Amino acid sequence: MAAIHTQSDASLWRDLAPLMRPKSVAVIGASQRAPAAGLAREPRGNRVIRNLRNFGYPGRIVAVNPKYNEVMDCPCYPDLAAIPEAVDCVILAVPNRHVPDLLESAAAAGVRAGVVFSAGFAEIGMEGKERQARLEALSKEHDFLICGPNCYGVLNVFGKAPLFASLIPQGFLAGPVALVSQSGGLSTTIANALMLNRHVGLSHIVSCGNQAGVTVEEYLNYFIEDENTGVVAAFVEGFKQPAKLMAVAQKAIAYNKPLIILKGGRSEVSQRAAATHSGSLAGAAEVIDAAFRQGGIVQVRSLNELIDTVSLFSCETFVKRHNGGRRIGVLSGSGGECTLVSDAAMNVGLEVPELSEESKSRLPEVLPDFGNLNNPLDGTGAMYDDDKIFPRLLQALIDDANIDIVTVNLEANDPRPKELKSGNRFSLAITNAAAAANKPIAIFSSVVGGPVDPDILLPLRAAGVPLMEGAECAMSALRHLTDYHQFRKSWQPSGQDAAPASSHPKFPAGILPAEAAFRLLDSFGIPVAPTFLTRNAEEAATAAESIGFPVALKIESAQISHKSDLGGVSLNLASAAEVRDAFFLIRDNTTAKLPTADIAGVVVQRMVPEGIEMILGIKRDPLFGPVVVCGFGGVLVELLKDVAIGIPPISHQQAHSLLQGLRGWPLLTGLRGKPSADVKALCDVIFAVSNMATSLGEQLLALDINPLVVHAKGHGVVAVDALVQIG
Repeated sequence: MAAIHTQSDASLWRDLAPLMRPKSVAVIGASQRAPAAGLAREPRGNRVIRNLRNFGYPGRIVAVNPKYNEVMDCPCYPDLAAIPEAVDCVILAVPNRHVPDLLESAAAAGVRAGVVFSAGFAEIGMEGKERQARLEALSKEHDFLICGPNCYGVLNVFGKAPLFASLIPQGFLAGPVALVSQSGGLSTTIANALMLNRHVGLSHIVSCGNQAGVTVEEYLNYFIEDENTGVVAAFVEGFKQPAKLMAVAQKAIAYNKPLIILKGGRSEVSQRAAATHSGSLAGAAEVIDAAFRQGGIVQVRSLNELIDTVSLFSCETFVKRHNGGRRIGVLSGSGGECTLVSDAAMNVGLEVPELSEESKSRLPEVLPDFGNLNNPLDGTGAMYDDDKIFPRLLQALIDDANIDIVTVNLEANDPRPKELKSGNRFSLAITNAAAAANKPIAIFSSVVGGPVDPDILLPLRAAGVPLMEGAECAMSALRHLTDYHQFRKSWQPSGQDAAPASSHPKFPAGILPAEAAFRLLDSFGIPVAPTFLTRNAEEAATAAESIGFPVALKIESAQISHKSDLGGVSLNLASAAEVRDAFFLIRDNTTAKLPTADIAGVVVQRMVPEGIEMILGIKRDPLFGPVVVCGFGGVLVELLKDVAIGIPPISHQQAHSLLQGLRGWPLLTGLRGKPSADVKALCDVIFAVSNMATSLGEQLLALDINPLVVHAKGHGVVAVDALVQIG
C-alpha cells in the first residue's frame, strides 16, 4: 500500500527498527546456572535466548556476563565494550539498581535500543523514580529506544524476534493483530485468549510497562505502518504523548487499520477548573472518551469485550461482507436467550427488526405450531430433534431483506462430550451456509469462559464466521464494527477546513475584563452582544441609549465569576432612568455582600432575543491540553451536564457530530413544532472557539461562554456572557 502521510512523519516519529527488528542482540543476565525448577524458573536472560532460538531468530545473539565465555552456545563477553561489533539492542535481565548504568554504557558503546524487564522504577518510591528519570533522560537526549522498565518486552512474530521475558510455547499462531499492553501479565492473557479461544493470530506483542522510553503512541504508529498488521489492539493505563495519539488515530483511519483500545484507570479524580462552568463539566475520563470518538478509536470497556471485538474486526471475510448496517437477525434454540440478546442489542443501539413478510410466509413450513415468527427467531427444541430445521431457519435469516447481520446462538464452549452436544452439528450447517452467503454471519455463546471446542471454532473461522462469547460482548462488538464503518464513510482528515492561525498580543494574567473578552471573541469571528464598560450612572444611561433598549447591566469585577448570585445583574431595562437606578442598585448589592471586591464598573449590554441557551468553552486537560466543551447552558448546566467534548483542531463536520451526540440534540432540530435552531451558525462558533484554543496556546487557561444564545435557523447565534482566563 502506498504510504499515507497525515503530518510530517519525520518530525513526529522515531525509527523503532533497532528495537522491533534488531539485527543483533546482547543479553545481559544470562548464565550457566541451571534453573531450580525447570523452565518455569529459568533465568529471564536464558529464557530470552531460548525464545530467540525457538523462533528462529536470524540475527546475531551474544551474552554479557563476566563469569563465562559462553552461555547456551552463545559467545559471552565481560561487558558491552568487549563485544567486537556493536549490537542493535541490549536486553537487561538484571536487578533494577544496575539498569541505568548499564543502559548509559550501552548508548556509549553504540547500542541503539534496550529492553528492561525489571520492576522497581517509577511505580515505587523516590529511589525508583530517580532511576526512571535517568532512563527517560537517556532516551530523550540520545534518542535511545527503551522498552520498559517493568515489562515483558517485545515480540515481533513475522520478524522472528521475541525479545520477550515470558516463555513462548511452540505453535505460536501468526496473524494480523498487533497487541500492546502496559501490563505484562495481561499481554499474555489477551494473546492466549485470542489464539486459543478465537483462533486469531498475532503479528506482535509488546508489553511496554512504565514507558520510560518508547511510548504507547509510538508503538501504535509502528503497527499502523507495519505490512503484517491489520488490526491494532491495546490495553493502556496512561498515555505519555496524548497529542500524538490524535495523529496516530488519523493515520489509522487513513490506512483502514482499526485501533481497539481498553483504557484502564477511568476512576481517577481529575483536576477541575474552578473559574468556569465548562471546566467542571469535563473530567479526565470524559476527555479520553471524546478523543477516542473524535479519532475513530474503538473503545472497549472490559477484557472480554476487547477479545470479542478484536475477533470480529480481524475476521476479514466478515468485515468485507458487512455493509455498515445495524439490523441484526438472531437465531437461538432458547426463548430465554432470545429475550436476553434482544435487550443486549437494544442497549448498545443495534436494531432487531421484524422479519420480512416473505420470511414470515416461509417459516410456517419450517417451524412447529408452537414456534414464533419473530426476530430473534426461537427454533425451539424442535431444531435439536430434526436436523433439517436449523439450516432452513438460518437460510431464512440470510435471505431476509430486513437483516444486515445474521447471528447464531451456539454453545462452542459446552464442556459436555461431543455426543451430547448439538453445537457441532449446527456449526457444520453454518459453515456450509457461509460459503454461499452474501451477508456476514457471527456466532455467540450464552456464557463467557471455558475452553472452546476447536472442531467448532476452526472451520467456522476459516469460513469467515467469528466466535464471540456472551450476548452482551457480542452485541457491543457488532456495534463497534458498525460505528467504525460509519465513521470511515464520513471521515475527513482534520485540519482540511482549519482557519489560519492568527497572532495576538500577550494578555495580562487573570480574568479579562468583559470588554476585552468580547473584543477577543469578536476578533475570532464569534458574534457578541454590544457591550460597554461604564463607571458611573450617567455613562451607563448614555451607553444604553447608544446601543438601544432593552439592555442588561452586570457588575464588572475580576473577583466575581457568578454575578447573579450577588445581585450584580439587572435585565430588561427599558429607559435611561431604569438604567441609572439599576446601576446604583447592583453596585450597592455587590459591595454589601462582597465589600473587598475590586469593582471596575458596570457593563451595559443590549438584551438578546430569546433562543436556545448553550454553553461553549475551553478547559485545559492535563493530557490533551486545550479541549472544547459544548452543551446546553443556562442555570441547569451543572445539573444536567449534557455536554460534548472536542479536541482541537475541530472541523465544521466534527462540530456537527459533537452537537448530534448531545441528549438535547432534538431541541436544536425543531422539537414539537418549534422552529429548528441555526445549527450551522453554532458549528461556525465551535470551529472559531477551536481556532481560538490553538491560536492562543498556553496563554488561554479557560474560556466560558454562557449563555451562547442560538436563534432560529438563519438568524445566527450571540455570545451574551463570557469569561476568559489567561495564564
